[in-house]
Amino acid sequence: MSSSSTPITPSAFASALPSLPLPSLHLKVLELRNSIAHLDYSNEQLHPFAHPSSGPPDPVCVEAISENNIVIARMQERISLVKAEVETRGLSWTEFQSKEEIEKLDKQEPGVMAETNGERHSAWTDGTFQAGRIVNGEVVMDDVSGGGQAQQGGSIGDEELRRRMEERMGDMGVDDEEGGMHL
Repeated sequence: MSSSSTPITPSAFASALPSLPLPSLHLKVLELRNSIAHLDYSNEQLHPFAHPSSGPPDPVCVEAISENNIVIARMQERISLVKAEVETRGLSWTEFQSKEEIEKLDKQEPGVMAETNGERHSAWTDGTFQAGRIVNGEVVMDDVSGGGQAQQGGSIGDEELRRRMEERMGDMGVDDEEGGMHL
C-alpha cells in the first residue's frame, strides 16, 4: 500500500451501503472474498521464506504477511458490515454465505428439525418442499431424501391424475344447466 493513501474507514464504508441495491451488495461480498483468497494464497507462498526451516527469516516476507493479515481482517470486517446491512433490510444472509460458513453451520445445526421430537417433518422428504442455496452463483439443491434424489411430485403420474379428474368431473354437474363446474 502506498504510504500516502489510507483505506476507507469502516463507518464510511457502512454509510455507503444503504444506497446500494442488493445485487451490488452481492458483488461487493464476492469481491471482498476474492481479495481475501488472493491474500491468503500470497501468504501461503511467502510462508516458506518468512519461516524457513534453516537460516534467518526474510524480514520483507514477514512484513508482507503481517500487512496481508491486517488487510484480510479489514475485509472480513467489511463483509460483517454488509451482513448487518442485509439483515437491517429484513433479508436473509443465507444466499450471501460462503461455502465455509455453510459447512460450519451444517456442523452446528444439521438439517431442519421439527420442534416437537427432533426429527424432520415428512414434508421435507416427500417432495413437498425442495430446499437449496446459492453457492458461488450456482443453485445447489439439498438432498432431502436421506439416500439419493428427492422425489419429484406426488405418487401418481399425469395420466392417472387426468383419469381421476375426468371421473370426478364426470360425476359433477349432471343436473347443471350450464354444463360447467362451479367453484
